[in-house]
Amino acid sequence: MKILMLTCQYMPDVFGGAEKQCGRISKGIKAEGVDVHVLTSRQKFIGKANEVMNDVPVTRLYSPIAPDLLGRWLPFSVYWLIRVLIWGMFNSKSFDVIHCHQGKFGAFVGCCLARFFKKPILIKVGNSNQYMDFKALKSKKIVGPIMACFVLKTNPTIVAISGVIAQNCKEFGFKNIINIPNSIDKSLINTDSPILNDKNDSVINLFYHGRLEQIKKVDVLMEAFALLTKKHKQVHFHLIGSGSVLPAAKKYIEENNLQNKITFYGEVDDPVNFINQFDIFVNASEAEGFSNSLLEALLAGKVLVSTPVSGASDAIFTDENGYISTGFSAAEIVKSTEGGIALHNKNSGEVQSYSEQLVASKFTVGIIAKQYIKLYTKLLGAS
Repeated sequence: MKILMLTCQYMPDVFGGAEKQCGRISKGIKAEGVDVHVLTSRQKFIGKANEVMNDVPVTRLYSPIAPDLLGRWLPFSVYWLIRVLIWGMFNSKSFDVIHCHQGKFGAFVGCCLARFFKKPILIKVGNSNQYMDFKALKSKKIVGPIMACFVLKTNPTIVAISGVIAQNCKEFGFKNIINIPNSIDKSLINTDSPILNDKNDSVINLFYHGRLEQIKKVDVLMEAFALLTKKHKQVHFHLIGSGSVLPAAKKYIEENNLQNKITFYGEVDDPVNFINQFDIFVNASEAEGFSNSLLEALLAGKVLVSTPVSGASDAIFTDENGYISTGFSAAEIVKSTEGGIALHNKNSGEVQSYSEQLVASKFTVGIIAKQYIKLYTKLLGAS
C-alpha cells in the first residue's frame, strides 16, 4: 500500500495547521510500515526538488507563486496542476491512494489526479462553517464553482476532523464522510524541560500561541484581557506568534496602558515546550477546523479556554480541563476564562492528568495513523 500525500504547500515554507498535520500523519503512517510520499510545491527555482523529512520522501514541484491562491494568480494554479498531472504520468505506479490535505484548490488537483489515473482519493477538510474548505473554493470567482462541482461529482471520501465539519460537508452534498480528528505527537513535549522564564507563582499566566491573523480574533482576545485585568490584578498575558494583526494588538495594549501586563514573543522554535511554563490557554478564534494550538496546549496539560469553534468540544470538558464560552464576545470569553482561573487554582494537577489520559486515548499520532490505514485499506478494497 502506497500513499500519496498531496498538499499545495508544505513545511518549512509554511507551518500552518494543515502542513503540521500532513507531517505528523505521514510520519505516523510511515512508522506503521506504510509507504508514504508527500507531493507539494516550492516557490524557489533553485531549491530542493526532492528530500526526506522525518523519514518521508518529499517531492516539490516548482511554482513561482503558491498554487492555491487562484484569483489573478490562476495561471500559476493551472501551471502547478499541469506539473502534478505530468508527474503523475511518470509516477502513477508509485501511489495507490491520494490523500489531500485541505479541500480547496489542492482537492481539485487531487480529484483530477484521481480521475486520470483511476485512484481512490480522500480529502481532509481543515476548516468549518462559513470558512469550510469547499465553501472557500466555491467562492472563488468563475473557476471556483466549477472546481467545487468537479470535486463533488468525483465523490471522494471526506475526512472531517470534527462533528461540525462533518455536518458542513453533508450539507454541501458529500456522501462519504468519516470522522478522524487531528493528531498530536507526544514526543513533542519534554517533561524534563526547564522553566524558560522566572515567574511569580501568585501570577496567573494566560497565553495564546499560533498564527495572529484576522480569523483568530486577536482583537477580541486583547479586549477580553483588558476586561480581565480590571477584575483580576494577578493575571499576565503571553502572546506567542506573528501575523498581520500583531501591530494592531500592540497598539491596543499601548492605548490601554497594559504594557506591563502582557508579553509579546513573536515566533518561537519549540512552541509546545515554550508554553509549558504558562497556565491557561485562551483562544478567541471565530472559526477553526481542529486547532493545532489547542491540541498542543492539551498535550502540555494546561487549562483550556476557547470560543465554541469546531473541535473545541472534542478537547475541552467542562470542570475537567477547561471551559468553552457560550459565544464569541470578549465578555463571554472573560466569563469562561474566570472559570479557567478557578479550575487552575483548584486542581491544576488533576487537569494535567485528565488531559494526558485524553491525549493517550484519542489524539496520539499512532492512534490516528491506524485509523487512516484502516480507511486506506477500505478504499483499496472498494476500488
